[in-house]
Amino acid sequence: MAIDARTRQILWGKAGAICTFPDCRRRLVRDETANDREVLVGEIAHIVAQSPGGPRRDVEVPGGDIDGYTNLILFCHEHHELVDQQHHTYSVERLLQFKHDHEEWVRIRLSRNQQCDGLSRQEKTVTETVWSTLLPVTQLPGYVFSGECTVPEADVRSSIRWPSDKRIITPFIVRGGQLYAFNNLRDLDSPFAMVVDPLSVKRHSVSDWLGQPDYERWFVELLNRTINKITGRLGLKLDRNHHRYYFEPDEPGKEKRVSYLSVGGGRSERNVAWNPHFRHNDEAKRHWEHLAIGLRFHKLVQSSWGLAIRPERRFTSDGFASLEGKATGKRSTKRKSRMYNFDVLKEVQFWRDFLSQGRPRITCLFGKQALVIENALMSGSITWPEVAGDEAVRMAASYEDDLLTLAELYEANDFDEFDDDAAGDIDTDQGEPLED
Repeated sequence: MAIDARTRQILWGKAGAICTFPDCRRRLVRDETANDREVLVGEIAHIVAQSPGGPRRDVEVPGGDIDGYTNLILFCHEHHELVDQQHHTYSVERLLQFKHDHEEWVRIRLSRNQQCDGLSRQEKTVTETVWSTLLPVTQLPGYVFSGECTVPEADVRSSIRWPSDKRIITPFIVRGGQLYAFNNLRDLDSPFAMVVDPLSVKRHSVSDWLGQPDYERWFVELLNRTINKITGRLGLKLDRNHHRYYFEPDEPGKEKRVSYLSVGGGRSERNVAWNPHFRHNDEAKRHWEHLAIGLRFHKLVQSSWGLAIRPERRFTSDGFASLEGKATGKRSTKRKSRMYNFDVLKEVQFWRDFLSQGRPRITCLFGKQALVIENALMSGSITWPEVAGDEAVRMAASYEDDLLTLAELYEANDFDEFDDDAAGDIDTDQGEPLED
């Protein structure tokens, strides 16, 4: 049975003679020339194929009629081929959404005075939780220490005396011949005693630094270098060119998997470094894909800070050697274009579980100071019209304190005051900051 003329006219009319594929907007009627008449270059595609074994043929036909309007969609030649060749990617539900969104777009733009026809105000509203990608910082170090340092920043690491308490971390920066750190540089047993003269050390109040652009930038650098230490201890690698952290395989040619607590609250496992395969023949592709993450501290308001989680991807040729060039950008863009809100939330949940190692918070100790990041995504509530059949995203994953985590929190909050806390001890006359 063929598509009847009336159905064709309705489909072309509602589509506005424009390709239905999102953001294509290709006109499907070519203008006449001096010698030829107009040409229709659009193609009517079946959402569920006519022929047995065709694209999406194993799914129930929308509307029940294979040649009915509901089962038809208007495309340019390129996108007709695309949706039929990639029928797993372009499901019936997705194509129906394309059609609905496009016809609404046409209706609004071609008949602005009628754009509200057929619409009615929703009587029911629903209040839902909207999740951010920020983890709140509940405790910052109170002081930054600085001391004279003649050793180049790149060489300082080799002179660090690593603390016997493996939990203590040692982020630092060197600016203008001064080494800055959260660790107490006045301590003769400090990790930097080999490169900093304790008698030259000054102590700066973080509250005095915040609000001064250069000093605040240095403070954020120290926070971000703290993240370098955390991720390094968890086995993540740093991609310096793109400021992101990523997983590497434990062994050449062997894919890596990690267990984590999913959004639904159950234990799950996923690939974090793997060699993708073609769907049609299961052959390995000539690149590896790695879960990656961008992490940055941000000041939200004057006294509130957060750690931003930005899920990313990294591509390599063999699991180790970076894959550069246009192919990388194309693959990364393709991945992100298929990630919708819930997909992003799942990625963020994976990373907050991994970074915290399943604990209620991330605690970074610098000796007598600490940085505490709560493992609870910042969120808010929004009330909007209820959409029938649309279920709200529920974050079932949660992290409860136990005796060990409570002890860690107590230790971070209840450190001893510094021995040299005289009123005039804090350096407030910092002079002009030096440029990096």
